[in-house]
Amino acid sequence: MRESILDTFAALLKFLRSYEVLEETEGNKFRLAGKDFVHFQDDSDGLWADAILSKDRICVSVASAQGQRELMDAIGTKLDSLESHSERGTKRRARRIRRDT
Repeated sequence: MRESILDTFAALLKFLRSYEVLEETEGNKFRLAGKDFVHFQDDSDGLWADAILSKDRICVSVASAQGQRELMDAIGTKLDSLESHSERGTKRRARRIRRDT
């Protein structure tokens, strides 16, 4: 993707890169747990992001700040939920280990 296009959604890329659970691959694609999560496309209709959230795929125009905020909200909700679930599992395992000792 051209550098001028990447500048359009630099804040969105920074947001995605802030999550350690996401792996960035070539072409500014992001993977979660080894599976495609978000990728960007520039076509005649504009600049779009496809994200796979749970079983649903969403396609959001990221040419505007509003579209980028929508995508960040949806992704943030998904990833924060995953982190919260992971932390609860870690706490449960720790409680089990303490009980066993």
